[in-house]
Amino acid sequence: MRRTVSVIALLSCLPLAACTSSHMPSAVPGIRSVASTPSATSSTAPAAAGDGDGVCTIYLYRHAARVEVHGSGESNPAAECGSLASSLSTGGDFWTTQAAAVQGLVPEVCAVHRNDVMVVVRDINSQIFGQSVCSALLQGGWTEDAQAERTAQQRDQATVRASAQASAQVADQQTAQDALTTLQGSNNSFNNAKSVRGDVGTADKDLAQEQQDAKAGNGEGCYNVENVVGYDAENVVGYDVTVTAGYDVDQEKQGITRLRSQITALKNAQTALTSDGLPTLSGAGTAIATAEGHITTTIGTTNKAIDHLNADMQTAYSIANALGTGDCANTGPGTAPAELLRIS
Repeated sequence: MRRTVSVIALLSCLPLAACTSSHMPSAVPGIRSVASTPSATSSTAPAAAGDGDGVCTIYLYRHAARVEVHGSGESNPAAECGSLASSLSTGGDFWTTQAAAVQGLVPEVCAVHRNDVMVVVRDINSQIFGQSVCSALLQGGWTEDAQAERTAQQRDQATVRASAQASAQVADQQTAQDALTTLQGSNNSFNNAKSVRGDVGTADKDLAQEQQDAKAGNGEGCYNVENVVGYDAENVVGYDVTVTAGYDVDQEKQGITRLRSQITALKNAQTALTSDGLPTLSGAGTAIATAEGHITTTIGTTNKAIDHLNADMQTAYSIANALGTGDCANTGPGTAPAELLRIS
């Protein structure tokens, strides 16, 4: 016995620029003229869509509709395509072997069979076009095939799942690459708390100037105690520590928080790649280890600087408070402000 399986995927028109006609395809009953279709008295069940030794496909010119002819045994798919194209190319429609590009899944509308020929109709959006074809086929003597419809729907669902998985994998790969690039950029800009280290130098210089000013003693009318040395302690060294260095320390803390977030993002991205069954990114482990090392170094450098700055401020206030004697006693700036807190 010769057996032929035809799958017709009828879709809505491609983007407007590729569409030149809006009429419904004519000659749907012409499908009955397929040369290999057995006589109407045959009761043999049609083969499942996709069975067969060969396949030939024809396309509705400048549209997305297509017909796949699957053949087996003695059937000739190429000849079947030619016969089917001829029967469909009426009323202004033209079917050709020139492929039409289609993006995305086109869901099944109906599946029908007659003798050994199986037809699956597909359409998108409102499916008006596909429903019309299904109606014409049923009126032309074709029989609805529930099993074939279920099979087509299952294949559609599998295609959707595969497409979603592929899209998720691409997104995960891009996320991982972005996370790696970001972390590598942060590593490249590492400066080991440069600003805070600079603040130590400034505070040391200003403290040395205060010590030099204190050599003048009380000064006339306690001026040197109150307006020079006291000013040095409160508004120079004290400002160096509480304001300038305080800001820079806060910036280091924020930088460490960002770096930790970037490390976490890259680790999570690597985990997602593993879950997808994809290889992790080369260089990610090195970038993470480098960043973690930078965090440890920054914390150590910053805390050492904080201890030094706090000591400078305490010394500056002690000098100013101890300088005044006689009538100038107790005219210093008083208690030093709160010290900088160490970071972690």
